[in-house]
Amino acid sequence: MLWTVLLPFFLGYVTRTTLVEAHGRLMDPPARNSMWRFGFPNPVNYNDNELYCGGYTVQWEQNEGKCGLCGDAFHVQEPRPHEAGGMFAKGIITRHYSVGQKIDIEVELTANHYGRFEVFICPNNNYKQEASRECFERFPLYLTETKDVAFVIPEDGVKKAVFRYTFFPTSASRYQVQLPPYVTCTQCVLRWIYYTGNQWGVCDNGTHAVGCGKSETFINCADIAITSNAAGAIPPLFVGQDNPYQLYYQDYRLSAPYNVLPLVVRDQVCVANSLYRLIPGIDDWCMTNCLRYPPNCPSEVCECPSTCEAVGEFSGISGADIQCMDQCLVYPSKNCSRTQCACYEENNGLETFDLKATNSPDNTI
Repeated sequence: MLWTVLLPFFLGYVTRTTLVEAHGRLMDPPARNSMWRFGFPNPVNYNDNELYCGGYTVQWEQNEGKCGLCGDAFHVQEPRPHEAGGMFAKGIITRHYSVGQKIDIEVELTANHYGRFEVFICPNNNYKQEASRECFERFPLYLTETKDVAFVIPEDGVKKAVFRYTFFPTSASRYQVQLPPYVTCTQCVLRWIYYTGNQWGVCDNGTHAVGCGKSETFINCADIAITSNAAGAIPPLFVGQDNPYQLYYQDYRLSAPYNVLPLVVRDQVCVANSLYRLIPGIDDWCMTNCLRYPPNCPSEVCECPSTCEAVGEFSGISGADIQCMDQCLVYPSKNCSRTQCACYEENNGLETFDLKATNSPDNTI
């Protein structure tokens, strides 16, 4: 599939890295915006990778750096869509943990702009009332065996990736995060913050460079529960049953018994292929039927591009591939046509990476 952007605008846009938008979401634990991808009975959010405080300009110029608690633009009328009482915040618990447990975190960046992640929780115990910023500040989740809260994204040029923080005994570079040893809750809010690293700004030493200055910020919230593991306690019935709504499928490319896998909807945008593109309303049909749980997405009618690259005279320009993904892998597409960006389905469009720990600078949202 080929799409693209207006010529003068495109060239100017990719060279101003402060304005190029990243895209990402929290997948484990499933966040309020992305839990529909796992079958939870929550409304579908087609732009669940765009909880970025309204965008860089809205956050820093209109709202003076402020952001909604869970990634909505600060000026949006309360209750904001992803906060208590909003459309996507129904109090559905997506993961159950034990007190003090080391837990995995998975983040999917559909357009990688580097930077760092931080995770916090708040024991809220009332899904009808949103947690407070002060509560989150009291409970940062540290990388295991460290006092670091920031996860740094490798600067390897990959456009799109899954980042898993999980423990592997043979790899010292993989980490989990540690739940506090004394916190239990029927409803805790886990808050993931992504500070991108693609901006051009003023550094602490007064110089100017990419990665310095004000960050484009993403925030997702997930509702979890933490139970006591006191000796003699009866294990709760839900242990091992985090998601009774999830379906499974058999992948015959793998050998049994490792070929039964959970169904997760990972497509971001689905549109009609070249044979059906001219039929009125067909793109809407593909979006509605492919981005649902379970999907009904006939490959002879619809296609779901997972990556884009700049073509023609824009091929090879720094940032052009990411710009294509920013503009084309959303619905409806933005400044995107078929002469400068090639978008297509990629069999293995998501690469998985380790993360390294670093001390986090003060940058509380």
